[in-house]
Amino acid sequence: MRIAKWLLIGAGALLAALVLAALVLTQLVDPGRYKGVIERQVAAATGREFRLTGDIDLAFFPWLALTTGAAELPAPAGFDDPRFLAWREAHVGVRLLPLLRGELVVDRIRLVGLEAWLVRQADGRVNWAFDAAAGGATPQAAPGAESSVLDSLPDIAGIELRESRIAYVDVAAGSQLRLDDLRLDVEPVRTGTPMRISAAAVVSKTELAERLSFELDARATPGPPVLIENAKLEGRLLGGHFAAEGVPWQFAAPRLRYDAASGALDVPEWRLGFDQARIAGALSATPGDSPAVEGRLELAPVSLRATLAAAGVQLPPTRDRAAYGRASMAAGLRLSDGMLQIEPLDIQLDDTHLTGRVTRDAGEGDEAVIRFALHADRMDLDRYLKPEDAPSEPFVFPVAALKALRAEGTLEIDEGVLGGARLRGIRLGAEP
Repeated sequence: MRIAKWLLIGAGALLAALVLAALVLTQLVDPGRYKGVIERQVAAATGREFRLTGDIDLAFFPWLALTTGAAELPAPAGFDDPRFLAWREAHVGVRLLPLLRGELVVDRIRLVGLEAWLVRQADGRVNWAFDAAAGGATPQAAPGAESSVLDSLPDIAGIELRESRIAYVDVAAGSQLRLDDLRLDVEPVRTGTPMRISAAAVVSKTELAERLSFELDARATPGPPVLIENAKLEGRLLGGHFAAEGVPWQFAAPRLRYDAASGALDVPEWRLGFDQARIAGALSATPGDSPAVEGRLELAPVSLRATLAAAGVQLPPTRDRAAYGRASMAAGLRLSDGMLQIEPLDIQLDDTHLTGRVTRDAGEGDEAVIRFALHADRMDLDRYLKPEDAPSEPFVFPVAALKALRAEGTLEIDEGVLGGARLRGIRLGAEP
């Protein structure tokens, strides 16, 4: 007991000494003398002029930190837009014991008002590529570079972004992808250690009226392979065809595994929500010259009319107002050697139960043939016609459309209703 007592007293005294040393440092050390050093080191590492405006302060809350005002790192020469990186405030947490020895070891980074402009010129040049002679990254990463980066992450307690914005501009395409109101928290940044990632932003694209807001929470372990656990994404689809209040959406995956070296992706379970629709499934994919994909998906029963309306798609009025009121689906997916297989396929639309399989050959363009073998128990086509008081053309089964798709197969219907006539044993075929 005496040993434990003295150990506690010693630890308390050491902690008090460290706090006192930190307070003395904040009063006696002039961090402004590092300003020129920082500017020169960043310029030497990037090959660009780095401007650090405002004073540099040393504070002891909430951690021992160097705090700067605005700073700017421009795009390289030859870009019409000179912007690259800028921020209003930067707080760089430093570790106390190394600082007492005259070493500056970063412990936490917090940026407020970050503005990042990532530009790809029409000739393919990008403003985030640095001159290798200046110590920066080469314009094109070598094969396997993703793995090497993850193998040697810096040891940082955390990275924070607040009130930030990132824009990606493709000059040749004339498009701009933006993340506004960006918030990001990553801690800790350390090789082989699980990192908690929390983020939120509003995503928009210049040519689209729609926007997407999201909030992300996940735990990631740097690889190889990269493991992402308990990933949860949710937000709203805004503007354009969507309602003024937006449409809620969600995505969740308990476990995701990505191998950067091979590009293999494995998601044993995922869930996607849009308005009232709920889809669950699994996915395993391997890219390459002959990509392979295997998975499944299940759509829980939902109103097809209401779901499409939430997406801004209005189905035409029907003779039966309850038509398109209930839809569900289950399907297995497989892509191998260029052939896509959807089997088994199970669809329920109102009172029609459709089963079978669909495949797409490995051919390109017009050479590819879609083959199907489908069976329906019943199909009342009359209920999907326009209301009787609305002008309507006679119903024609879309055989021509199937031929245009280069489709080959059969659709068998046990019982069908068309024009008031009840038909049995219907068999429809299509050839490319």
